[in-house]
Amino acid sequence: METIEPEKIIEWIPYDNLQNIKYLTKGGFSEIYTAVWDDGRYDEWDTMKQQLTRLENQKVKLKRLENVESADQSWFEEANSHFTISNKHPNIVQCFGLTQDPSNGNYMLVMNIADLNLREYLQRNYNQLTWKRKIQFAYNILTTALKDIHDENAIHRDLHSGNILFKEINQKFVISDLGFCGPADKSSKSIYGNLPYIAPEVISGKEYTFKSDIYSIAMLIVGNFIWKTTF
Repeated sequence: METIEPEKIIEWIPYDNLQNIKYLTKGGFSEIYTAVWDDGRYDEWDTMKQQLTRLENQKVKLKRLENVESADQSWFEEANSHFTISNKHPNIVQCFGLTQDPSNGNYMLVMNIADLNLREYLQRNYNQLTWKRKIQFAYNILTTALKDIHDENAIHRDLHSGNILFKEINQKFVISDLGFCGPADKSSKSIYGNLPYIAPEVISGKEYTFKSDIYSIAMLIVGNFIWKTTF
């Protein structure tokens, strides 16, 4: 039997356990909020009390999901798979679980929060970045974060500068929003995302593939690290 580390447990989070909820931004088809999770994620096993401890008062990000009530079983199976992947790899933003706003019935992802997205980071730091540092960041995004996703036989489908997040604590970029692009009831052939990063074959009607993700990352690296064009 596989043992799950406490901090990687995915759970249903009661909405009333989230405080100080504030609107942050709207990205694509989702509204993003910040909040404080009273309990916080599970941390470690307390041998004295014989129970799992929690972090308490943890700052998190909430992403409102569109049309979950209309989604089919395959969406929930895919969502569960993406939850597992995000909690398995440190280069992918961790999802702690789901919650539901009782005032409107909207489901929301409860996720770890990062300091800046790539666009914001470059707006603040581009002139100070050396070529060595740019190459290190590009390598980090392509050969660690994206490789982790593809090694799990998953496709992101919505890679752009807003979904690449910077963590000050370890000076690394991580990938966010794996598998949650567009409304939950979207068609498998629907196109959602930031147009400059979408592969031409996808725009012409073909399905997303690993190569589509690589195209998006290539455009991201060229546009943001070389041309300084933050779409």
